[in-house]
Amino acid sequence: MKEYICAYCGKDTSDVDMDYLVGFSHLSCVLMDELSDALYKEEKAKKKKPMEIKNWTKLNGQKFDVMGASFVIMDTSVDSLSSGNVYTAWIHPWNDSEALVRVLLFTDDMHLQIKVLPPTDYDSNMIPIELTTNIDKLHLSNPSIFVQTIAEGLTDDPTVRDILSFVGRKQDDITRFKGRGYSSPMGTNGSSGNKLW
Repeated sequence: MKEYICAYCGKDTSDVDMDYLVGFSHLSCVLMDELSDALYKEEKAKKKKPMEIKNWTKLNGQKFDVMGASFVIMDTSVDSLSSGNVYTAWIHPWNDSEALVRVLLFTDDMHLQIKVLPPTDYDSNMIPIELTTNIDKLHLSNPSIFVQTIAEGLTDDPTVRDILSFVGRKQDDITRFKGRGYSSPMGTNGSSGNKLW
């Protein structure tokens, strides 16, 4: 006699009515398997793959002006976490080795953190200023929009605006001191030398 065994639970199906079988397997076992597959696929679809910015390191060397002060993006990096990627960029005043701003972008919730590190000659006792905002994919659609987003974030806080003015005056003094008169090394009317925006 031929054995009738359910492929899912391994039990004998020889005494089960044919209306409740799919092949030799219990209809309930087949439906439960299909349901679990559907639930797995739904759960997998809910878990979004963290956003990945492929050209993040190309921000290195991007120059831009904010409130008369010139800056350059340096030292970009990416850290992968279980919740998503964290993208970091350090922004330095033009021709200065001391970083002024650290930008962190958390792709799991599109949270942008801008931490301003006041120059020591501005106020050596001042603690870093943290500015935060949420952005969307449009802000990352090209480097110039992202740089503009950072620049706008920097001008949101009155203390940071004062620091930016201080950096701009310091850069003006250095440029004039070198005997060249005033000429912006970055471009005119707030644009960068790379014509980002």
